[in-house]
Amino acid sequence: MTVVEVISIIVPIYNIEKYLSRSIESLINQTYPHLEIILVNDGSKDNSLAICEAYAKKDRRIVVIDKVNEGVSIARNTGLEAATGTYVGFIDPDDWVEPTMYEKLYKQIKKWDSPVCLCNYFKDTKKKSSPKVFSFKDEVLEDKVIIEKLVNNMVGMPDLMPTYVCVMGCVWRGLFKKEFLDTNQLRFAPGVSIMEDLVFMVQTLLKCQSVAIEQGVYYHYVQNPSSTLHTYNKKLWEDQIKVYELLEKSFIESHIEEEMRNRLDFRYIGMVLSAIKNETYMKKDKDSDLKDTVAHIRQICQDEKLKFVLERVKPIQVSEKKPAAKEGGKRLRAIYSDRVVMPKKPKEKKKGTYITKKTSQAKKLEKRAKLSEAKRKPRAKKSLSKAKHYEVE
Repeated sequence: MTVVEVISIIVPIYNIEKYLSRSIESLINQTYPHLEIILVNDGSKDNSLAICEAYAKKDRRIVVIDKVNEGVSIARNTGLEAATGTYVGFIDPDDWVEPTMYEKLYKQIKKWDSPVCLCNYFKDTKKKSSPKVFSFKDEVLEDKVIIEKLVNNMVGMPDLMPTYVCVMGCVWRGLFKKEFLDTNQLRFAPGVSIMEDLVFMVQTLLKCQSVAIEQGVYYHYVQNPSSTLHTYNKKLWEDQIKVYELLEKSFIESHIEEEMRNRLDFRYIGMVLSAIKNETYMKKDKDSDLKDTVAHIRQICQDEKLKFVLERVKPIQVSEKKPAAKEGGKRLRAIYSDRVVMPKKPKEKKKGTYITKKTSQAKKLEKRAKLSEAKRKPRAKKSLSKAKHYEVE
C-alpha cells in the first residue's frame, strides 16, 4: 500500500487582497495533489479574509486561520503548529508558483532523504520575469559544503571584491521536513518583522547534514512596490540589529563565529547604509521630520559597534592595471572597488581611405591646405602626419 505524504503550505496574509487570488490559484493547481493549504489571516483590514473563506468553500484542502495582527513571524509559526503534513512549504501572498513546484521538490527531497530541498526562482517586475539560479549545479550539498555554498552567501560578502554571489535566504524557495523542524525547535523569531526568513533559513541549514537542490526555476518572487521592502520603516535599524544579533548567536552556538566574522562585519556596514537610505530616500513628505531624521542618522553613525567593525575591516589594495570584463567576445564595463574601466569607443571605419583623428591643430592645417593646395601641399602633408590615423584594408 502506497503511503500518501501530505505537504502543508503556509501562507501568512495581511492586507493583500489585490494579489491573493493569484497566489491561492497557483497552489490549488499544483500537480502534486496531496496538499494542505493553510491560509493564516493576520488581522487584515481589507477583503483578504473573505477571499480566503470563499476559496475554502470550494477546496477541502484549504484551512483558514483568522487571528489578531502579530506580524509575519508569529503568523508563520501559527501555521506550523496547525500543519499536519509530513513536509511544509511557505509562500508569500503576493507571489505565486509554477504548477510543478511542489511535485519537483518532493521528488528531490525523497531522492536524497534530506530534511530540506531548495529550488531556483524568478524575480518578477512589471516589465519582465528574470530567472535567478544557483551558481553551482549540485543536486545535494553535505556538511561543510552547506555552509560554504549556502550559509556564507546568505549572510553577506567576505570582502569588497566583486566576486561575491548572493544567495537569497528566503523560506519560500524550499520544502522542509516537518519532523526535522519540530525536533530541532526551529521556528521564526517573534518580534522580527524583516529578514525573519533569513534567520530561520540560517538556523535551519546549520542543523542540516544534507540539503537537496532542485535546479528548476519554480517560484515567482513579485516585486510589489507597496511591500515593506519598498516603503519607509520607522523601526528598520532596530529590527536589523535584532537580525544581526540572532545570526551572530547562531554562529557562536555552531562554533563558526570566527570564519563568519568578515561576512558579519560587511553585513553590519550594509545595515548602516540601508538604514540611512531608509531615513532619507525612502521617506515621503508625510513621514518627514528633519530633526527626527537627523537625530536618527546621528544615532546610527555613532553606534559603538560600527566603530569596531570599521577598525576590523581592512582596505583592499587594488593594482592599477585591470583586465576588462568580457562576455561574448565584447569588452564590457568592469567595475572595481576603486574605479570603473569603460570600453573604448569603436574606431570609425571607411573602406579604402585613411581615417584621421582631427585634433584642433590638424583641422587648422587642413583648412590652410585647402586654401592653397598647390602651394602648401607638401607642408600640409608633413604636418598632418603628426595626427593619429588608421589604415583600413
